[in-house]
Amino acid sequence: MNHTIIFSAAAFAAVLCILWPVIKRRRFVRDYPYEKKMLLTGVEYRFYKILKERCDRYHLLICPKVRMEDFLYVTDRRNVNKYRGYIKSRHIDFILCDRDLHMLAGLELDDSSHDTYAAAKTDAFKNNVFKKIGVPLYRIPVEPKLYKTRIDEMLRELIKTF
Repeated sequence: MNHTIIFSAAAFAAVLCILWPVIKRRRFVRDYPYEKKMLLTGVEYRFYKILKERCDRYHLLICPKVRMEDFLYVTDRRNVNKYRGYIKSRHIDFILCDRDLHMLAGLELDDSSHDTYAAAKTDAFKNNVFKKIGVPLYRIPVEPKLYKTRIDEMLRELIKTF
């Protein structure tokens, strides 16, 4: 009888040891306050579809919403945190790349939110960074009727450079 109780207790403990991480993880994951959302807004997605159609002709790849820190590094080693702070939470709407993922251009889709002082300051920062790294940054206003024309102009100009 004692062996049965000991065996049962050991079996229960073994099962609990195996299942505890799963039980704990499920509870922990359930406590995360996150929900999936679309990567692009409706306006950005409509623009992206036209951009993709045009870029496919030149075999260009489109990377949406790329964080600036993912394609820049800080060269001032004494002030890394200061300059990293400017780029770690900012993104570029679209980065155009060749087949080998070499960055050819940045692309910002500008809507009315870019009319504020804070946005103008951020836009100027991005413009200056792209000048510094020698990569063109194109700004296209949100005017759906002109997307094809603006994209074609941009691509003609960009294709001349490579």
